[in-house]
Amino acid sequence: MVAVNQTTGFFVESNANLGAVEIATFLGLVLFGISLAQGYTYFHRSAGDSVRLKVFVGVLLLMESFHSFTASHTIYYDTVARFGHAEINSYSLSANAATETLITVLVQCFYSHRIYRLSNGKLPISIACFTLAILRFLFGVAVSAESVIDVHRTPNWVVFVTDFNWLITTMLAVGGAADILIAFSMLVYLRKMSSSTNMKSTTDIINRLVRWSLQSGLLTSMTSLTVIICFQAMANLVWFGLYVILAKLYSNSLLVSLNARPPRTRADGRIRRQAGTVHSTHIDFETIPMPVGISFQLSDLSSSSATDSNPRDMPPMVCNLRTQHLMLNSPCAAH
Repeated sequence: MVAVNQTTGFFVESNANLGAVEIATFLGLVLFGISLAQGYTYFHRSAGDSVRLKVFVGVLLLMESFHSFTASHTIYYDTVARFGHAEINSYSLSANAATETLITVLVQCFYSHRIYRLSNGKLPISIACFTLAILRFLFGVAVSAESVIDVHRTPNWVVFVTDFNWLITTMLAVGGAADILIAFSMLVYLRKMSSSTNMKSTTDIINRLVRWSLQSGLLTSMTSLTVIICFQAMANLVWFGLYVILAKLYSNSLLVSLNARPPRTRADGRIRRQAGTVHSTHIDFETIPMPVGISFQLSDLSSSSATDSNPRDMPPMVCNLRTQHLMLNSPCAAH
């Protein structure tokens, strides 16, 4: 699916091929800067999160850094080191594709685990999300392996894009299906948490997560669909340029969803660990306390008896105070 010159094979140095990848790399670097800003915000606001989640975010940012480095090295290698006789494939480009595969599976598995938590341990929908994520990962590993093997072919990518057209298309289609299923599932379970008894801050958090889940799922799935369309319909590297940006969209969607929560302190994390309720979502949903009801039981007293009788002979007046966790029966008058 690339432009071919009859004498020199692939005509890489053109606007539709090398130019498209170069523009996508610059846009990817901008998104990488946004990822670093989101990562700084996360570590600054989430001191109470578990060590596993912090390590996960750190690994994701390291992989994003390597992904940006390999994309930049690919452009440098073709525009400077191999200028005039550049070929499409290289080891840095193959490493870029492999890193994108790892970033995608990490983000999709994180969201699948969050769905498992939000659904109170319901397995069918979370297993379906995990299965699609793992299938996308396996197809991506196969594409990356064939890309590495293809580096030494001259000209390269001829066999790759013709014989493995179905593999690339299937990988992107499965990834898009996983994104749609994850976004729809999170939308359903988050909306179920909405209640009239929720505090305004909790309602705002839920609405924010719903909005970001819907937007990020649609954004990544639509990008995957666009890559498929460009790959099948256009004889250039526009599709690969969009594929380079795809990894940045995944990492930014995860970091934004984590930063949509309120700030986490170390005291919050200690309380959750003591309570044994540490989850990967790390979202505390507060509710408005139930109203306090006070009922009085009064005896029917006549006016004459109220004036003539001794106060000590009057029946007691009992006050019943009911709260959500405590019921008190206390006399309001002494016998």
